[in-house]
Order: sequence, then C-alpha cells, then structure tokens
Amino acid sequence: MDHRVRLRHLRHFLEIARTKSMTRAAEALHTVQPALSRSLSELEADLGKPLFHRTPQGMMLTPAGLDFYQSVAGPMSMIDEGIARARGVPERQVVRVAMAPAITRLLGVQAVCAFVEAYPEVHVVTEARSYSEAVGRLHEGEIDFAVGRLLDPKALGGLSYEQLFSEPIIFSARAGHPLAGRRGLTLEDIDEYLVIGPEAKAIIWTEIDKFLMKHGRPRFRRLLESSSYEFSRSMVRLTDGIACLSLSIVRPELESGEFVRLDLNVDELIGSVGVTYRSGTRHSPMVRALFDLFRQKARELYP
Repeated sequence: MDHRVRLRHLRHFLEIARTKSMTRAAEALHTVQPALSRSLSELEADLGKPLFHRTPQGMMLTPAGLDFYQSVAGPMSMIDEGIARARGVPERQVVRVAMAPAITRLLGVQAVCAFVEAYPEVHVVTEARSYSEAVGRLHEGEIDFAVGRLLDPKALGGLSYEQLFSEPIIFSARAGHPLAGRRGLTLEDIDEYLVIGPEAKAIIWTEIDKFLMKHGRPRFRRLLESSSYEFSRSMVRLTDGIACLSLSIVRPELESGEFVRLDLNVDELIGSVGVTYRSGTRHSPMVRALFDLFRQKARELYP
C-alpha cells in the first residue's frame, strides 16, 4: 500500500460511500465533518481523481470511486474481522442478499432457511427488489449478491453473473376457469380475459413484449399490473383473470391443483435466472456459504 494512503482514509471513504452523506458518515465514525472532508480530499489528491459526485441525492460514487470501492471494501472487511478476532471479540458477521420477488417464494426461502440453521450466529439481511434495483444496490456496494432473472448483459458493467436455472413465463388460471383443459390455446383466446402481469418495470416484460411482437400482437387488451404477487394470486383465485408470470410465482398453486397451467405454447418465454455479484470481489466465507446454498437448492428445485 502506498505509504500516503492510511487506513483512516479508507475507513472514511467506505463510510461516506455507505451513507452517501458527510454528516451521517461523521456521526457513524464519531468524528467531525471537517476532519472527514480533509481526509477525503487527501485521498482524492493522492489517487489523482475525484471519488464522489456531490448531488442533491447525496454523495454518489464516480466511476473511479465505484472501482476503488469494489477494490477495497472486501479487504477492509477482512482486516476489521481479523482485528476483532485478534482482540478476542469477533464482530458478528452480516450477509446481505437481494432477491427478485419471484425468487423469494421458493428458492430464496429454502436457501436462507438452510443457511440460518447451519450458521445461527450470522446476521442475514434479505431484500425483495426488482432485479434492476438489486443491480444498482450491488454497484453501490450495499449488498453481497443478487438473485434474479438476467438483465441485458450490457447493463452488467463491473458485475459477474452465474446461471442457476432456466425458467419459463407461463399463463395460468384458477381450476375451473373457462379455458382450463382446452388444448391449443392462442393469444386471441387469452386476450378475451383480464391478464394479470408484473409491475411495469419488471424484467420479464421485455421477454413478454418480444413474444407478443413476434406473434403480431400488442399488449393485452385488458391488463392489470401489480408489484404484489400475493395480490396477483388472489385475483386469479377470485376472478377469471389469467396470470402471466414466472412459473415460480404460481408453482405451489399449480402443484396443489388450485391453479392450472393453460395450454399456450410459450417455449420462447424461457429466461436465465442466476446470481449477480461484483467482479473481482473476495467474498467472506459466510457469503460464499449462502451462495453455495442457492446453487444447491436450485439444483434440487429445478433439476
């Protein structure tokens, strides 16, 4: 390490990046804001580039700042853990993971349940977010990894992706629906009913729209969009609405017979689901353990 860069510079930089605020960072570090500003100025001068944009939303990392954050956050965490262990008071480890809503119902629950049983001393923080939001959290260093449907690979600058399984988007309805049991359905048949889909910003809309365009169809005539999959499932139970959602979201209802999968050819509506993480980051053993459990449970649930 360059002798001019001190541990205090790195700790101050990481706390500013975490809180996006000089004031909150100073409070967390039990120092005063002028000292923090001076420390950041010294670090930026030594590195020869600005690390933050000062914006109305707070202190936001520049591209150089993000790259520096990804380089030092992991090692600093290990240094702090080593110091605490040497003092005989190891810090409680924290693992943070964001999951797309479709992941939380099956894969996420099974992986996290297995993890907390195996490592009860570890503090686990889970976030249910759209995958695009989760990727933003990854870029900011707020989570360790994200699980969900693959974004456009071009949007993953500085991130790596590992596929866990492939999953279709399907059309389903309540048992007893007028279309249940009918063979060879078409999009025209589906369009006679209310279609219940994900919220507008959900990744799967890109796949659904491509599917509709390929078949010369606009968006559904009667469409209900919802960010709540519990609400969507309730609508399917209580109405003749048809769900257009990832299989995982309605899989328990399909397996119980409460819902039925409609016979519409959706072979093209299959996408990759996996884990996204910061490239080059050295994850802690506990982060790697949870990552491995997602791999294991994905193999069990989606053979």
